[in-house]
Order: sequence, then structure tokens, then C-alpha cells
Amino acid sequence: APQEARPPRPLTPSDLGPDNSNNPPPTNDMRTAAQRGILLHSLFQRLPDIEPVRRVAVADRWLEKQKAITNPNERKELIETTLAVLENPEWAALFDRKSLAEAPIAAVVGENVISGTVDRLLITDDHIYVVDFKTGRKVPDRIEETPVAYLRQMAAYVSALEKIFPGRPIQTGLLYSQPPQMLEISKELIERHKPGLDRT
Repeated sequence: APQEARPPRPLTPSDLGPDNSNNPPPTNDMRTAAQRGILLHSLFQRLPDIEPVRRVAVADRWLEKQKAITNPNERKELIETTLAVLENPEWAALFDRKSLAEAPIAAVVGENVISGTVDRLLITDDHIYVVDFKTGRKVPDRIEETPVAYLRQMAAYVSALEKIFPGRPIQTGLLYSQPPQMLEISKELIERHKPGLDRT
């Protein structure tokens, strides 16, 4: 029988090797912050499909009934943080019904199969916009100061999207929720952190 070719190696953008950020053992505050981040991600995913006039009521009911957030002030803070992002006119296209939430993508790039899920993906006839949500309370002053794992993750997404949509420009960003701020990632940074390049 003929020798079978070795299949491409799987590569997950959210787990691309060592990070340059400090990762101490989690404290209670860190666990609380992680849970807050999960709730914000869920609200970013769900609320864009809800009519704007109903978003506060729907989010408040979901947090109380489904997630057992009994403190009304805590629910209010989560909702206000989410709406500050969703209602920012600069990012309106990212959250309209033409964009995709939790969009799975996969492509063979070189010797790797890149497979992952992007937080928000906007596809138009002339460009692609891919964004990852970050819910930490500290926003880096410059995109170059973000953890290198974030840059590798976004560069891997771009590599996959370039195979899926050849020739279409791809814009990338990290959207921090508090305070609401978008950090655009330059093409040079993306190229530097693409899979298969020297990561040292």
C-alpha cells in the first residue's frame, strides 16, 4: 500500500505556547474577576440580538435567574459595562445582525490546521474585521504591551482567514470592556507573530 501523507498538525490559536505575562496562583479576587469576564463575554454574545429597548431588562433577568447574581448593584455594573461597548457608535458594525458572534474558523496553513472560535467576526465584500474581547480591568497603554499570547492568537486567526478569504484585507483588534477601548493590531505585529515564525 502507498505510504500515507502525514496530516497537518492541529494548532489552536488560544493556546500558542509560553506567554510573557505573569501568572501567579489565582486568588479569590482573581477568581471573581475571571467569573466577571465570563459573564461579560456571555452578554456581549447574547445582547446584540435583543432589541435595544429590551436589553437592560433581558440582561438583568438573565443574570438573576440563570446566573444567580442576586446583588442588583453587581448586575447593574455588568449591564452598564456591556452596553457601553455595544452602544459605542465606532463599533456599531461589529455588533449588528450581519456580524457573527463566537464564529468558528478553520483552515490549513502550511503544516498546521488552525482551528478556533473568534469572539466577533464581521465579513463584508471588501474587508474582514476580527475582534477578541478582553475583560481585564487594566488596559495596556500600547498594543505592543499586550501579552504575546494575545498577539499570536490574533495572528493565527488572520492566517486562517487569509486562506478562507484570499486577497481580502483583514483588520484585527482587542476590545477591552472597562474602560471600553479598542486596541488595533498593526499588520507588522500580525506578520511578526504568525504561526511558524521564530517566536523567540
